[in-house]
Amino acid sequence: MTTHVFQARALAAAHVALVLALAACGRKEPAPAPVDITNALAKPVKLSTEPLRQSNARMDELIKAMPESERAELQKTLGQELPTDVQPEVHSDDSETHIKFEVTQEMRDLVNAATRAFLADLPDTDKIAALQKLIGIDDPIVMDVVMMALNDDNPDIRELALDVIMNVDDPAVIPAVVKALDDDNPDIREYALDALMEVDDPRINDALLKALDDENVDVRDNALNIMLYISSPNVLDALAKAITDPDPDIREKAIITIEDISDPRTIDILIEKGLLHDDDSIRQDALDSLNFITDQEFESYEEARAWWDRNRATFNFDE
Repeated sequence: MTTHVFQARALAAAHVALVLALAACGRKEPAPAPVDITNALAKPVKLSTEPLRQSNARMDELIKAMPESERAELQKTLGQELPTDVQPEVHSDDSETHIKFEVTQEMRDLVNAATRAFLADLPDTDKIAALQKLIGIDDPIVMDVVMMALNDDNPDIRELALDVIMNVDDPAVIPAVVKALDDDNPDIREYALDALMEVDDPRINDALLKALDDENVDVRDNALNIMLYISSPNVLDALAKAITDPDPDIREKAIITIEDISDPRTIDILIEKGLLHDDDSIRQDALDSLNFITDQEFESYEEARAWWDRNRATFNFDE
């Protein structure tokens, strides 16, 4: 695998490990991705404002604690108003800033050149060079050439095609991931799922459900990593399948994920998919999860079903 692949996999694995470690402590927050801006073709940047805001808040506290005369003198020196204890506190948005560059003519030219390389079936070195120039174009304009590259006989080219879409972060990548899940190489199938990390869209289930049918446990496990990272109602269809996976580690990850999604369908899935399963361990896991979410002490499917039918309309999930 390329260095880019290992870096992307390491970042995803680090996030999932952190989420699993904190699962019992509350909701998960995705860690900011590393910044890498080199030119107009740079990858999207996710910048956290938290450290700067904390620093500014601390400075404000120190200034407010100064005597009025000293604060006035400092204000005069700086030529700007300083915070006082009567000024309202300003709360900044702690969400990540996602910078996406506008599509330029240069980007279109690079995409067209790569397209011609595949249409003309140029040597592999030319195809690889053309694809490498597309890495960092975080726009769906790359998808047509990526789909062509995924048909190539050379596994290095197919893997490089996935490198190209790792930062597109758009539902437009889903068909490419679905296609890559048919690849003969299990490493490519596993890696393709990483392109879904920031795609919180219900259409993602097309790829996740297909991945959960994969005979390779690493592919199925990475599908769970994506669900765990997203942790929204948009992945519930895939989670309904994952809680019955034959691998106990995957089932455990699915339970951890589904417990943290505040949606009535969560309880429907645990009751209908979990409590009615033939496997004793799956039924017990589902029962434990239901009791955790609802703060009840169910002992059977019938008891849980009856309670949920009575309380579904009024039940509030704990945040």
